[in-house]
Amino acid sequence: MLKLEKEKMTVKAFVNNVLVGHAVGIVAALVPSALLGELSKALMGRMPIFGIIYQLVTIFTLAVPLLIGAAVAFQFKMKPIPMVCVAAAAWAGSGALKFTPNGIVINGMGDLVNILVTISLTCGLVLLIGGHLKSFEPLVMPPIICTVGGGIGLAVYPIVHAITVGLGEIINSFSVLQPIPMGILIAVAFSVIMISPVSTVGIATAIGMSGIASGAGNLGCVAAAVGMFVGGLRVNKIGLSLSIVLGTPKIMIAAMVRQPKILVPIMLNAALLGTFGAIFQIKGTPISAGFGFSGMVGPINAIHFMPGGPTVANLLIIGLVFIAVPFAGGFFFEWICRNVFHLYKAEDYGTEMAEFKKEKPEHQPKLVLEKA
Repeated sequence: MLKLEKEKMTVKAFVNNVLVGHAVGIVAALVPSALLGELSKALMGRMPIFGIIYQLVTIFTLAVPLLIGAAVAFQFKMKPIPMVCVAAAAWAGSGALKFTPNGIVINGMGDLVNILVTISLTCGLVLLIGGHLKSFEPLVMPPIICTVGGGIGLAVYPIVHAITVGLGEIINSFSVLQPIPMGILIAVAFSVIMISPVSTVGIATAIGMSGIASGAGNLGCVAAAVGMFVGGLRVNKIGLSLSIVLGTPKIMIAAMVRQPKILVPIMLNAALLGTFGAIFQIKGTPISAGFGFSGMVGPINAIHFMPGGPTVANLLIIGLVFIAVPFAGGFFFEWICRNVFHLYKAEDYGTEMAEFKKEKPEHQPKLVLEKA
């Protein structure tokens, strides 16, 4: 069933497969919404086709657990039947499906951390029993994997979700501080969470984050996207780098786990942006707090809360806070942490996905003139 019989599956390889697949599934599901969501929402009233596009990208977003499950299974080189079983278990354990007297309600994309836990346990179960089923695999594997894997996911969901909400409450406690300290702490916290399996949107909506706190969270997400974009330019292909800054930096989860030190310049930039956000009164809603650049949700919501709306002065402030300062700070802090403090090497931003790595240039032979 798997091409792993003669290979040893180490803990490091197992964790890396799960994290890389988790990131790929998130990107595949969220990038369409990030690129087309806000645009379609703005134009659907004038052109009905954009209403259909908006529905489609929303469906892709709701399919996050399925796509993550399939992507992780692919990392383990699973065949179709175990692959779809892992995807089904991920969806069941995500917590996105709620049974009510009126039918089944889909509550967003679920808890990303619980999806990660469910998939890890389910893939471990597949590796344990898959090689013993032989010709009975189509008959036996689906009920075992879907019910046991999905059931474990549902069982641990309340615990994992409570931890996620508790993290949100800790972040929410920062809101009692003065604007600048609050902005710094929330931005730094969200910059780290944005590159973790935890959902920034889930935390922001769970605690009802709004106003300057929401704006600071958004700027923290911007710092994460810019930081991973800037750091990865030297080692990753441009397509991946653009997916990070325009889509989601969660694709770099595995790199962050391998080398947590790459978070230092991101956190420093987030502190800077949190300060600017407090000074210029950048605000938002619980929904916009966890998006950053994605779909321009953060900047668009910030303009709505600014006195006068989209005036020239306000647009210049948005350009300064969401573009100029993040990129200037991103390049500066990445350079100083790598070249001055030597915290890490450029290669530490590299992805484990070979198709997104930059190929090292081949050494060209040098022309040497020999003396006669």
